[in-house]
Amino acid sequence: MKDPSNVMKATRILRELWGLALLVAFLSSSRCATTALSTRSADKPIKVFDLGQRIPRNSIILGISHSSGFRQERYLAGSLSSIGSCRYKPILRIIKKRAKARGGDAIAILYVGKPSKWKSCFTIKAFLLDMIDISNWPRLDLTEEEIRRDLDAGGRTLDDIEGIWASHGRSEVIMDAAAVGWAGDYEGSQNMGDPLGTGVWRVLPSVIQAMQQLSPEEQSSFRVAIIRAAGDPDYPYAAYILDPDIPEWQAGFLKARLRKLPDSTGYEAKWYGSTFQADLREFHPDETGALKTKVIVEQGLKYSIEQTLTKVYPPQRH
Repeated sequence: MKDPSNVMKATRILRELWGLALLVAFLSSSRCATTALSTRSADKPIKVFDLGQRIPRNSIILGISHSSGFRQERYLAGSLSSIGSCRYKPILRIIKKRAKARGGDAIAILYVGKPSKWKSCFTIKAFLLDMIDISNWPRLDLTEEEIRRDLDAGGRTLDDIEGIWASHGRSEVIMDAAAVGWAGDYEGSQNMGDPLGTGVWRVLPSVIQAMQQLSPEEQSSFRVAIIRAAGDPDYPYAAYILDPDIPEWQAGFLKARLRKLPDSTGYEAKWYGSTFQADLREFHPDETGALKTKVIVEQGLKYSIEQTLTKVYPPQRH
């Protein structure tokens, strides 16, 4: 029988490696994040998401910032004075300036360490964020009833892909050897996971919680209306979400653009995950007519996503 203490220790180590791998992957991916849809203004204030506050899904992580402030004493005019600041607000201003310098417009606080007998200054760790502007996100301004009427209107034969589809998906993080190996090399080092300088690596729960919010698929089941649509000549069909339950998404928002594969065995889709970032997915029909895909998506971490589209309306032709 295994020693319970050894089992608990192994579980703790796996959780620490998991959290560190989350951190490493997000940092390594931040250099290539696209910000084509972002809004930036030199005089626009940097928005702050406080510790524990939900990070909006339309956020791209540009990097992570860590600042403890500083205090330096020097002689001026024969008297001792100090420069710099160890207070919370001045340190927060430093991080906000770093976000603006990176082209970001928001920060999300991950950790706040208060002055103690080990440290004389506040310590703040935060994500530097670029908020995707979704105010003009492509959308279809029709209700589901109106879409069904249009599908029934006739005048032409509908393509097989046109109609209302139910999407069911499952995603999980891939912990590859490289991520775990990297984490193992740094286990026990003094770093941002070691706020008290004890030499013991501890991944902060607030960091893990923040990262888990930004997975590419948060809503596993929803319905989309797929119709012919202008806007992208290479992808003549568009999918619009009908029943989102994510605050940043609205009914009618563009969810994907699709086209037939050259060999007509299925469809290729530019699919927008719940973080408003696109990836390519190939859907192939099974014996029931459902369209299925399994894809690896990299957005910081690697995610394995299995997704099935089942036609709801009009009935599938056989």
